[in-house]
Amino acid sequence: MIEHTLAVTGMHNALAETIRQQAAQQHATPWPTLSLSDFIAFNRTGDRAAYEKNYFDRRKRLAITGAAWLLDPGTENLTDLATALWQICQEPTWALPAHLFKSNNQGIKDAGALAPFLDLFSTETGQTVAYLLAAAQDQLPPELVDFVQYELHRRIFTPFMMNDWHWLYLHNNWAAVCAGSVGMAALSFYAPEDSQLRRILAKVDIGLQNFLVGFGPDGATEEGVDYWAYGFGYYLYFADQLARQTGDQRYLTDPRVAAIARFPYNITLFPGQYVKFGDTPLRSANIPSGLMSYCVQRLQAPLVTPLHYTGVDKNGRFAVLLHNLAWTDESLPVQPLPAETVLPDVAWHLTRRSGWAVAIKAGSNNVSHNHNDVGSWELITPTEAVVTELGSGEYTRDYFVEPARYHILEPRSLGHSVPLVNGQEQIAGPSTAGTLTVPAAGRSVIDFAAAYPVEAQLTRLTRTVTADDTQITLIDTADFKGPSNTLTEVLILPRKPVAVPGQPNVLQLGAQWQLIDTLGGDCTVEELTSHDHAGQPYQIFRLRLQYHFGDSGKVTLRLRSTL
Repeated sequence: MIEHTLAVTGMHNALAETIRQQAAQQHATPWPTLSLSDFIAFNRTGDRAAYEKNYFDRRKRLAITGAAWLLDPGTENLTDLATALWQICQEPTWALPAHLFKSNNQGIKDAGALAPFLDLFSTETGQTVAYLLAAAQDQLPPELVDFVQYELHRRIFTPFMMNDWHWLYLHNNWAAVCAGSVGMAALSFYAPEDSQLRRILAKVDIGLQNFLVGFGPDGATEEGVDYWAYGFGYYLYFADQLARQTGDQRYLTDPRVAAIARFPYNITLFPGQYVKFGDTPLRSANIPSGLMSYCVQRLQAPLVTPLHYTGVDKNGRFAVLLHNLAWTDESLPVQPLPAETVLPDVAWHLTRRSGWAVAIKAGSNNVSHNHNDVGSWELITPTEAVVTELGSGEYTRDYFVEPARYHILEPRSLGHSVPLVNGQEQIAGPSTAGTLTVPAAGRSVIDFAAAYPVEAQLTRLTRTVTADDTQITLIDTADFKGPSNTLTEVLILPRKPVAVPGQPNVLQLGAQWQLIDTLGGDCTVEELTSHDHAGQPYQIFRLRLQYHFGDSGKVTLRLRSTL
């Protein structure tokens, strides 16, 4: 066993019993296969789903098999573990075709050289294989041990050291996941005194430092809570393993880390419900219980809802499952949410009341997993969304290729509750930042003309959102370069708005809220169908209210609670 391995052998809890049951169920079932037709589909059609389903099913099986052996290191589990390692090491590559063949990455340097390509999932796989090999190598067949060691050199350590990987310099989840995974693999694989370990860890440090650069003093990330859990999770998994094995705690004591650990608390609207800005798949994100426990216990982050064990995730990440087993503490106390949260570095403002909450953002249209959404906002209650963000759409080839990305509903401006100005949507780019000021509690002021192209003919565009106990008032004020202009308010709604009988310019939004259009703009409602992050179809409604102005204009919308 590797030194300082996480102690889970013989553990009994809800997650451990689930793992044992899952391992028994999969014991007699065949391994999912990775076909050539599915592998090349991304290049042919842009489809990722078929290959990735089987790929991630294989990773889930590896994670469950490995965790089951760690829990109960007996003969049957060891045989399954040996088979799992053999299966995984025969794959042509541990990377995804969507990353291998992406047009703007480093690509495959040598024709057919699939195996040495390092992406999120190849490095995660390397971490898993290295950990399980180190833990079980004294009991595995020596022929298998030699083979797996060779594959780790060929697929992970040699290409890592021989290439200057682009993700080492990103300020997002890629830097932490890839570098952290390689670092954990090296800690499991090499002896403490090995000079190659020191060289690898020095290069890993480049990625981890760049990951931290992506956070300001408020500890927030534009990528949202799911990508926070992904990147920061792997950062902490590596940091903790390094501290346990070497005593080096620098990645845990960095002053930015405690602030980053508070991010889920800061962006919770109601217990279990998070802000859905950017590529957030679900409002009720299932953050790994081990990660949350560590943030509370070790980094003093507040907790909103009681923790319960979470299991293997949809992508079968062994590191997540292992730390859920080892770190989860279901007895941790919870704390109430404040009435206001301002995150100045990402320019988000959250206002919470007893029956509803509103979140609004400024930010920029030039961030990781970018959406053209400066000035967007959402209103939710404990039981429904009234005005909503859509979060991430289905990940296809076009979703990550510009300009095609901004013809897809979820990332484009028309998929957010922001104005259309003289027929122009917001654009992406480095000069699109808006500014947020919070002059008083419950009041946000955003300047966001820079998010629009010159064709919008704007000289100024300001959005003011004011929240009191029963009403939200949104005021958009625009100044234009010419005399004849249109401004179209857009609201993204989960339910079709319905005219209120006898009340002109009043629309019912859901069960408890009404929209009052004080100017009576030209109203149209579109029913739209798209696909969510899991590829499932869903319907949404886009409300447009169009106004005609001279060289300036002001729109006031009021949303009032009917409770």
